[in-house]
Amino acid sequence: MAKRKSFPGVAIKSIGCRTNQEEMVTLSALLAQQGYGLVDNVDEAAVIVVNTCSVTAAAESKTRRLLHAIAARAPQARILVTGCLAQQMPDELAKMGGVCWVVGNGCKKSIDSILRHDCRGVHWTSLEESMGRPLTLSRTIPPPNCRSVLRTRYPVKIQEGCDFRCSYCVVPLLRGASRSAPFDTIVAACIQAVDAGYKEIVLTGTHIGQFNDRGRRLVDLLERLAAADGDFRIRLSSLDPRDCSQQLISLVGSTEKICDHLHISLQSCSEPVLEAMKRTPAATTDLLERLEGFRARFPFAGLGADLIAGFPGETDTMFEETCRRVEHMNLSYAHIFRFSPRPGTPAANNASQIEETVKTARSARLRAVVERSRSVFLKRLQQSSQRIIVELGHPVRGLTSNYLHVEIPGAALEHNTWLDVMITGPLRGRYCSAEPLLDKAA
Repeated sequence: MAKRKSFPGVAIKSIGCRTNQEEMVTLSALLAQQGYGLVDNVDEAAVIVVNTCSVTAAAESKTRRLLHAIAARAPQARILVTGCLAQQMPDELAKMGGVCWVVGNGCKKSIDSILRHDCRGVHWTSLEESMGRPLTLSRTIPPPNCRSVLRTRYPVKIQEGCDFRCSYCVVPLLRGASRSAPFDTIVAACIQAVDAGYKEIVLTGTHIGQFNDRGRRLVDLLERLAAADGDFRIRLSSLDPRDCSQQLISLVGSTEKICDHLHISLQSCSEPVLEAMKRTPAATTDLLERLEGFRARFPFAGLGADLIAGFPGETDTMFEETCRRVEHMNLSYAHIFRFSPRPGTPAANNASQIEETVKTARSARLRAVVERSRSVFLKRLQQSSQRIIVELGHPVRGLTSNYLHVEIPGAALEHNTWLDVMITGPLRGRYCSAEPLLDKAA
C-alpha cells in the first residue's frame, strides 16, 4: 500500500454559530483523514483556517481582531479565511497580513483541495448557484476520542440558508436560500456518528425549522431519529417562532431521546417591533402561549432565547413589553444583543436608529430580567437528578439534557461517558456544582 502523503500542521479557529462549528468539525476530520497534522496552538501551525462570522458588528470586529492577533503571533503561518465575512468582503480580507486564501461560503467544500494544491487567492461564487440543490453531508465521521476532534457532541448540518427576509439579518445574503440535506442521508449520518461513539447528536443549520426534504419536515426527522437504536440523545439548535408547532414542542418535552431544551430566536416580544423586523408577530404571540404550557408541564426543561435590544424605532413602551413577556416566560438563559446595523439590510437604513447608550442600558435591563428567571430555574433544579455526558474528565465537567453546564469538583472520570448527578449548588461562573450518583452511572 502506498504511503499516505503527510501535509503540514493545521490549526482551525471558528467564530460564531453552531453551523460554523459543524463545518469546522467536518473539515478537521477530512484534513486529518488526508494526512494533515491538526494542532491546537497557532504557534505550531503552518496553516491556520479561520471560519468567520458577520451576523453582528461585534462578531465582525472579533473576527478582525483574531486575524490580526494570529498574523502577529504566528508570522510563520499561512492563513485561510472562510465563512460569512469571507463571503461578504473577500477582496478586503485578501489584503490582510498573512492571508493567503479567502474562501467564500459557496466554495467552502473545496478547502481541502485548495490547500492540497496551494491555490492561493480569492475563491468566491454567487450563492444563487446553490439554489435548488440538496445540501450534501460529509461521510467522514471521526470517533469522539480522535485527536482532531475530542468531542462528545456531533453536529449534523441538516439545512443551510434561509427563505425569510428579516429586516435586520444579513445571513440570507451570505448563506443563500434554504436547502436541505436528504432525509435518509441525515439519518445514516446520525447513526454512523452514534456507532462511532458519540452520545449526543446536534441538529444544526442556518434555520433548521425550514428543513424540508420532499415534504418530510423537522418533526418527521426527530421521530425517525428518536426511534433509532443506541444510547444517545438528540439536541436541536436554534428555532424560529414560526417553526415551533405544538407537535414539535411536545416532542422536545416528552421524548426520552430528544433533549428537553428549546432555544428560540425570539428577538423581540413587542408586536410593533416584530412588524418592523418582518417577523410575523402573531407567530411569536401564539408561541408565547404554547411555551407557558411547555414550562408548566416540563418545569425542568431548558428554555433559552435570542433577544435584540434597541431595534430602530423601539420605544420605551415597546421595550418594556418585551421585558414583561420575557419575565413571564421563565427562561433558563438568553443571548442578548444590542442592535447592530448590517450592510445591505433594510434596518441598517432605518432613520429611527437608537442611541448606543440606550441600547446598552436596555441590554443590561434585559439581562437582569433573564438573570432573575435563571435564578428561579436553578433553584428549582436544586437536589434534582440530571444526566450529563462527561466532556472534561478532571475535574468532571459535562452538559445536561436541559442545557445546564455542571462541574463536580475533585472527581475524575473518563471523557465521553454518561453520569447521573444531583445538582447541589448555584452557578460558579459557567458551571453549577453537582454530586455524582454513582450507583446510577452508566
